[in-house]
Amino acid sequence: MISRSFLSSIAFRLPFAIAFICFLVFSLSAIAIYGLQRARDEMAAYGLQAFTSLAKASLVSRQVSDLVSSAPFLMNSTSPYRVASESRAVVLQVDSLLKTAEPHGADQAGRGFASTRMVELLDLIRTQTLVLARDADAAQNHKAEAAAALGEVATGKGIVDRDLRSQVNGIVQAASTSDSLFQLGELRRRYVADTTAAQGRTEPTELQPYERVFEAQTRYLLNMFAIRAAVAKLHAVSRDLSHATETQSDAVARQLNDDLLSTSDALSRLLVTVALAFLLVLVMAIFSIRSVMRVSRGIVALSNGMNALAKGEREVGPPAYGGDETELVRLLDAFRAFKDSVDRVSRLRRTAEAAARTIRSTFRNMNEGIALFDKMGRPITMNRRIIELFGHSGSARKLPLRRFVEPVPEIDPALLPSDPDRGALLERAVVRHRTGDQRVIEISVSRQPEGGIVLLARDVTLMDRQEAEAAKVQRLDGIMRMTHQVSHEVGNMIGIITGSLGLLERETGFNDRQKRNIARIRKAAERGRSLAGSMLSIGSQQPFYPSPVDVASLLRGMADILEIAVGAKCHIKLELDADLPVVSLDAALLEQSVLNLCLNASAAMPLGGIIVIGATATTEILLISVTDSGIGMSPEVIDKAFEPYFTTRGFHGGAGLGLAMVYGFVRQSGGEASIYSSPGHGTTVRLSFPTDLRS
Repeated sequence: MISRSFLSSIAFRLPFAIAFICFLVFSLSAIAIYGLQRARDEMAAYGLQAFTSLAKASLVSRQVSDLVSSAPFLMNSTSPYRVASESRAVVLQVDSLLKTAEPHGADQAGRGFASTRMVELLDLIRTQTLVLARDADAAQNHKAEAAAALGEVATGKGIVDRDLRSQVNGIVQAASTSDSLFQLGELRRRYVADTTAAQGRTEPTELQPYERVFEAQTRYLLNMFAIRAAVAKLHAVSRDLSHATETQSDAVARQLNDDLLSTSDALSRLLVTVALAFLLVLVMAIFSIRSVMRVSRGIVALSNGMNALAKGEREVGPPAYGGDETELVRLLDAFRAFKDSVDRVSRLRRTAEAAARTIRSTFRNMNEGIALFDKMGRPITMNRRIIELFGHSGSARKLPLRRFVEPVPEIDPALLPSDPDRGALLERAVVRHRTGDQRVIEISVSRQPEGGIVLLARDVTLMDRQEAEAAKVQRLDGIMRMTHQVSHEVGNMIGIITGSLGLLERETGFNDRQKRNIARIRKAAERGRSLAGSMLSIGSQQPFYPSPVDVASLLRGMADILEIAVGAKCHIKLELDADLPVVSLDAALLEQSVLNLCLNASAAMPLGGIIVIGATATTEILLISVTDSGIGMSPEVIDKAFEPYFTTRGFHGGAGLGLAMVYGFVRQSGGEASIYSSPGHGTTVRLSFPTDLRS
């Protein structure tokens, strides 16, 4: 009785697997030999089918010959009706030929007959013949129009003067039968000369039938000329088609014969190859079974030694194996190495413990906060950073999850587990929390596969500020583009108004009241033009005339004017670097921007103070700043300060265009404008320009 362990052993399974593979190889080889023999028989049938296809090709060739012989008849045709009917017959013949040349079903040999060149020529004949039929129909219609006009000339009263009518009727009759444009032109010239001489005795309506005869005959002759040209082209294409058909028939016959011979030789060689492969597989199978049986005994001995070593038996030597198989020799070397590795396990354990301590230290001191809770919301571990970010003390390590996240109202406690509630959290949730000191904390809550909760927190205050600045810049750019569009449209409308006023002012006869009304309209239009100009400057589209500017000299030259502009209570202080670069800017717009900033600074200091104008430079940026110690701005006001028409002064200040103009100028110069302020601590406006604008 065969034991179950023997059936599960390698000594049984490997020889059985090899024998089964050999059986499969033998079966597949027999099937391949049978299939190849059958394929050889089918090749004979294929040859018969190929010659049948040659017969079909011959039929196509005859049809092409018929087409070629039927096309030239049009060279001598003069009747448009006959040309049209015969052309349609040619189109039907071409369609029949294309259908015959198309392969059907298993008739693959015919596929080689319908070459691309033949199909192109047939399509060209079909297209040209359709054009020919269309021209013939048009010529027939023109001929009918000429006949109708002649009938109207013959039956109608026509020209009153009998001699002139007889003379013109003769010319028209000759024109209706002319067959050349030159002759028709001569007749037309005679007709024009006669009718011109009798212009006082004829009415234009009397000459209309004669004009239609000449017009219809001209179009008829043009169509007949196009018909003759198309027929000549058809004749040339027909000759090319005949030659292509003969060439393709010869090529198909040669190719079919070569394919049959090549396929027969390949099948014979394949039969010999399969037979040799079958013998080789049989020999290799016998050799493999013997080798596997020997190797399997060595593997059994080796596995027994490994099991003994795993149980802790130290006096275990390598099993004896007398073979030279590479795999078994390497397994014996591995056995010896495994025995040596047992002695290193303890050392590796100590190293792993040291690595674990390092990981724990990194976990505790990492810059991002992390906390792990089990599926019931009980704390497992957390580092100091997450305790700091949540504003807890050291005793928070023992708090359950819902109590731990209480300082963050953005997190819904119902999502989190708490004994016995597992919470409704299914997917990762990310929230941002702003602390009392304006720090922004990004918190991520996610559930582990086993139901636990991972809490991650990081300080994204700088990132949040950058995102807010980017959003503000995008919003301001959109407002500037809209302002530019509106100013452009308003300017166009005001231009129309002022132009119309100019025309009115040139007129005379207005009384004093009307003149005063026109003057009011002129004044309102000028105010509108000024407003449109200011809106254009806000939209960063004002005329821009850059030139090399020494910023230090410009600011020093403005100091006296700025002192007068800011008033007696405020004073200007310049803090300029000694080596400021010369950059390419619009000096007038730069002066206007600095003046606007100083006026805003003085308005923010009703009790007076010092306005500091600073200028520094690096290798990449020129920075100009205006600083005051006034009332400052809230974050909401800073966010909207550069928007057009935004002001905090109500009806006692400007229109809110100063900072918007400054922003438009800086953006048009390729720079950036920013505001730094807080309520009660003054304001600093910084204008940065790239130094690659250097002259």
